[in-house]
Amino acid sequence: MADALERERRAWPRISTVEHLDIANGRLRPGRNATIVDVSEGGALVETDCRLLPGMRVELQIGEPVTRYRVKARILRCHVALLDRERIRYRGALAFDEQVQFGEGNDRPMGSSYARGDGSEGADGVGK
Repeated sequence: MADALERERRAWPRISTVEHLDIANGRLRPGRNATIVDVSEGGALVETDCRLLPGMRVELQIGEPVTRYRVKARILRCHVALLDRERIRYRGALAFDEQVQFGEGNDRPMGSSYARGDGSEGADGVGK
């Protein structure tokens, strides 16, 4: 078990959205629905019906129907997660421009690229 922990290459621990339904869904601007598989302080793994091009800049709105976080990010990689007769589903990894703190009692993301979805101001004094 200690050997498995030493091999972990991730910079931040992941938060599964299975236990945090308030952040399980979101939108990739401009208005594409996204299912958030997991998040960390530095990025997210999302599934969507739209193709995600590596290197593309996006804004991820986390929380649906009420946006809890807005995060600017870059798409790192994408692959087809589901392929059937009726649709294609893509899974993509996003790297946030700045770290964000997720967790209980911490509704305010950190960094100038973020603003809460309720209209309150982010760390840079900018609202939504």
